[in-house]
Amino acid sequence: MDPAALNFDQETFRLAAAVGLLVLSAFCAHLLLLPDRHRHVRFPLALFFVAQSIELMALPASYLLPGGEPGFMNLAFELIEIPMTMSQPFLLWLYVLRLTSDPTGMFAVPRSVWHSLPIGFACVLYLYILLLPAPLQASLQPGAKDLVIWQSIAMFGLYSATILFYVLVPIYSVMILQRLSRYKTRLKDLFASTENRELGWARWLAISVVAFWAFNVIAIVVSEFNLSFLGAYLFDSLLAAIIVRYTLTWSIALWGMRQRPGIVPPNKKISVGSVAERPLRKYGRSGLSDARLERIATKIEALMRDEQLYLQPDLSLWDLSDRIGVTTHYTSQALNEKIGQRFFDYINHWRIQDAKNRLRSSDATILAIAYDVGFNSRSSFYTAFKRELGLTPSQYRSKMT
Repeated sequence: MDPAALNFDQETFRLAAAVGLLVLSAFCAHLLLLPDRHRHVRFPLALFFVAQSIELMALPASYLLPGGEPGFMNLAFELIEIPMTMSQPFLLWLYVLRLTSDPTGMFAVPRSVWHSLPIGFACVLYLYILLLPAPLQASLQPGAKDLVIWQSIAMFGLYSATILFYVLVPIYSVMILQRLSRYKTRLKDLFASTENRELGWARWLAISVVAFWAFNVIAIVVSEFNLSFLGAYLFDSLLAAIIVRYTLTWSIALWGMRQRPGIVPPNKKISVGSVAERPLRKYGRSGLSDARLERIATKIEALMRDEQLYLQPDLSLWDLSDRIGVTTHYTSQALNEKIGQRFFDYINHWRIQDAKNRLRSSDATILAIAYDVGFNSRSSFYTAFKRELGLTPSQYRSKMT
């Protein structure tokens, strides 16, 4: 095959892939910005796709804009990738923050100025290069020699921005994973069943982003040093890079549009800024006497024993607090300090005790028993049962009969 034709085909393929991903990203941004009660939560994710759309405009623009030599507009589209890519890790992290925010004020959204510094640096670098005279811009190529001071500053900035981006991706991914871990713990303080509220997809997505980051780092090293080893061709494969990026983009869009905040008090509207403005409350500062805590704990035990409140599949700390007539803060404090268990573990303990009796005394299927005692799925029942007794429900039934 003629090499020229091969290069043309590969370049056409790159253009088609870029345009397709641009359209997909723009469409996802549009959907995420549609009016909805949770639009403020999805807003950072919409900006993530907007930034990705703008970043992808460079290649199509180079074909659409006139002129042989790269002009100002071509350079503007090519360099816009710097601030756009720099903002994407932060926007994804911000989306996870809003998705996992806690309106009760016990799990606050952290704030820090340093998140804006890399994006600010990328924007300043972008404007600096665009303001350089055209002859100085034309010489900004890797490996260029005899650069004047202004060009050296620009090249140093470009290399620094690239390194900074590849440092930020794993940092933000780890921060997302840490946030999700704390969020999962917090869910167990508020809900008896957490299956539909956990963000397992976001955890795997963060891990996938790190894997994609590692793929790109290895690809750069292979390309720069002309390394050759078994499977090295995959890291230099345009098709592999496109497939991975399309898959990540589609996954983020699909789950991002389906997901709703996990911690939402019933029948209460929470403003965007209220989460960060409420201070964390500590049990030691609640002012609740030991005797009153004991009374609350006694009421909790009575509700479980006499009214079998644990049978409600979607039981929450708010529901329990309403039945007792105290705040969720006091209920949580009584559970932790007097009963010695968090809400999730306490309710599931009662469910398991009930399930044990049913497994011994009835011929109902394990799945039917799981639903009857308040679990929402077979898997959550098996997990809770084995954690409590060290046996599966089947093993327990066989042992007891």
